[in-house]
Amino acid sequence: MKKAIIISSTTLIILCVLIFGFTSCDHTIKTDEANPSNSKDLAFESSNMELPINKSIPDLYYGVETRFAAIKKSDIDEATTIYDFLNDGEAEQIDLINSVGIIVIKNNQQSDIQEYGESAQLTDAQLKILKSTDYFSHFTIKTQFKEKNKENGKMEERFFGPHITVVPDKQATYIDGNEALINYLKDNSKESMNVIKGDDLGAIKLSFIVTKEGIVSNVKHDAMTTGYPSIDEKFMELIKNIPGKWSPAENAKGEKMDYELVFTFGPRDGC
Repeated sequence: MKKAIIISSTTLIILCVLIFGFTSCDHTIKTDEANPSNSKDLAFESSNMELPINKSIPDLYYGVETRFAAIKKSDIDEATTIYDFLNDGEAEQIDLINSVGIIVIKNNQQSDIQEYGESAQLTDAQLKILKSTDYFSHFTIKTQFKEKNKENGKMEERFFGPHITVVPDKQATYIDGNEALINYLKDNSKESMNVIKGDDLGAIKLSFIVTKEGIVSNVKHDAMTTGYPSIDEKFMELIKNIPGKWSPAENAKGEKMDYELVFTFGPRDGC
């Protein structure tokens, strides 16, 4: 009897061990299935996967426009005061004018061709300079003035000197719109931005001509550099191969003519 009990007990113990062991193994398998990261094979594969690189690329500016603020040649010929060249915000600042200088810009520098006056009314010498300007020539209006401080009522010295580009009455335009043009430049240069490291990106200007036939030509590295030759070269290539059509510029007589535009790219706070 005792022998039978011992055999039965031993058999029961063995069965319990087998059942517990099977349950534990089954639980481990289910846990691995629920959490693939616990699998050695999957962990090995994950270690060889390329993870996205979080690079710090600055806020970028893309612009295609005239070199400076555009003013039609016909408007320049009719101008009599500096207010004909200022926007509303600039004009509202002026309470008292000290001096006004009209200075021709050449090669991005102030030239010796300049005349000064002491009021908003342009002098004969200043008007002569303005009327002699040709299409795509540039000048600045250097204005020293006083503005009343709105908080304390005191007059304070101020200065501004907007730079201006002389343009024909009808400017050259991209048929698909400027937004489409900027998107083309952004989308096709994205991969080139991967070389940017930190905040060492510079600005670049590329000039080009839209001919009277509506074709992009004479693309030049106009000024500065991004500091990354591959980015500079990429934008040169993109400008040369702008898809779509252009509507050419026209002068006051309706005659088609070549038109200069400048592409500017760089950190938004540096352009």
